[in-house]
Amino acid sequence: MYPITLLAFGRLRLEPCRGLERHYLDMLRPYARLEWTELSEGKGGPARQLKEEAERLRPKLKAVKCPVLLTPEGKLRDSEGLARWLGERMDRGDSLAFALGSSHGFDPGLKIEIQEQMSLSPMTFPHELTRVMFLEQLYRAFTILRGKDYHK
Repeated sequence: MYPITLLAFGRLRLEPCRGLERHYLDMLRPYARLEWTELSEGKGGPARQLKEEAERLRPKLKAVKCPVLLTPEGKLRDSEGLARWLGERMDRGDSLAFALGSSHGFDPGLKIEIQEQMSLSPMTFPHELTRVMFLEQLYRAFTILRGKDYHK
């Protein structure tokens, strides 16, 4: 099973989102060994908050070969493109970590350091929905790679 680290700031508060998160995490189990870490949001004004969060996030991202920030400015991929990208990383044996920022996003310095950035959509979504949407797309990518019917 392929190891993937998932990092997110904040907790899911809405039960429907928590249920969907559990659903997709369960569906991903045959495909990946997931390590899911929720981090508390930083304190203070937005700039201070982002710096604090970046300091806690850096060591976790540096522990993998391919850290990815999920950010609106990142590269847009369709589902097949995400599957191809994921398959290439798996073929190379890259360890992966996907990070979802807090309500203010990511520290600008961290965005400069982490080259791989991915966007789920040019639209803005609530943090809780974004987590669920990413897990669903990750599951979809694995089913595409395995030739499963789910993608259709």
